[in-house]
Amino acid sequence: MIKKLELDKIINRKLVDILKTKIVYQYSSFETSLNKIILEKTIRFSNPEKFNDPFDCNERLLDINFKNKSVNHHIKELSKKKLSFRKKQEMIKKLNSPETLTNMFKKRKKEFKISCFSKLSNEVLMWSHYANKHSGICVGFDFGFKYQDKFILCPIDYYNKIENLDGECDTRQVFLYWLTSKSERWRYEEEIRAISNSMTTDDYEYIKYENKHIKEIIFGCNVSELMIKEAIDKIRKSDLNINNITFKRMIIDSKTFLLKENILKPNA
Repeated sequence: MIKKLELDKIINRKLVDILKTKIVYQYSSFETSLNKIILEKTIRFSNPEKFNDPFDCNERLLDINFKNKSVNHHIKELSKKKLSFRKKQEMIKKLNSPETLTNMFKKRKKEFKISCFSKLSNEVLMWSHYANKHSGICVGFDFGFKYQDKFILCPIDYYNKIENLDGECDTRQVFLYWLTSKSERWRYEEEIRAISNSMTTDDYEYIKYENKHIKEIIFGCNVSELMIKEAIDKIRKSDLNINNITFKRMIIDSKTFLLKENILKPNA
């Protein structure tokens, strides 16, 4: 079981990690990256239920060991609500069931939407899976730990086994732990998540950002020279300041199974 003190350490470590991470990268197809992410300056946030990993944010994995102290806390919160005496008594009776408390956490998952980034810009598998087989674009952002009141950034932790949580843990930390824990098999992604309090019940929503946060635009190794030129021309004609952006193109390293970055000079 993960105790409250241990969870505190996990969350604090996540905070230190993200504060050290200067740029986060998002891989996508050429059209989505150029038009939606770069020119329209929007980032898509998704309902966790739409993720490609069935274990990711799965409510069945949220196994919380509730104790009397946590039950009493929820009862105290309930007493502040404007409900009839009878209704309160019914709800207090239900609250004494750990299963009911766990279900309360499950329902709250819909309050969040997530957008996925990475610490890496040169991961071959990321380019293959998320950037249309190296024909897409990877965009690097500098948002800091928190972007206005729109979302926070938090790194993923990877585990080999699932451990239940002490019910006395802080509710906000429980959700942060839950939304940023994945299987060890995904470690190669070195994922950073942007987490937003959802404003809609839709599966997806788009959040706008200021163009000053774009720091790098990287084209996949299978993007043609012509497409790169046309894309940079469009970016130059937009309100983005290309002098503040580093343009790159991935190339295949002839001596390894890795990618190398080649810096482009759009003003040349």
